Amino acid sequence: MPIGVTVNSRTEVADRIAGETQEIEVSVTAAANAGITTLATVITQPCLIESIVIHADAAQTGDMTSCAVEGGVGQVVTFIGAGDAIQANLSAADEQVAWVGAARLATGKIIYIDLQGTGVTPVDLTITIQYYSCVDGGYLA
Repeated sequence: MPIGVTVNSRTEVADRIAGETQEIEVSVTAAANAGITTLATVITQPCLIESIVIHADAAQTGDMTSCAVEGGVGQVVTFIGAGDAIQANLSAADEQVAWVGAARLATGKIIYIDLQGTGVTPVDLTITIQYYSCVDGGYLA
């Protein structure tokens, strides 16, 4: 599976308290030219996204041009733009690109990675999303 959830720090419903920080990490090993791919979906209640980090687990393939992180209907919320999430900024292990701010996403909304590239060589990234539920019970999955 090219994208998989590896960690969600508040997996129990009782821990998903409004305003309490939650975190999810998603491993991305899809093809460099996979296009728009789901990272996480807002479940049960709206969530406020506070930060997103793209971490290079290894030097990214030359096939990858960019890997923007966006959200909402039609990817109208740009968390990390294509101009920042370029191969040159993730060309060595542990290089990172990050966004810090605030963006509310309603239940059912999606956070995407837009993998653009020239070939099918897999990327090797970990995306960390820090957020909190606006109402008890919300989380990303």
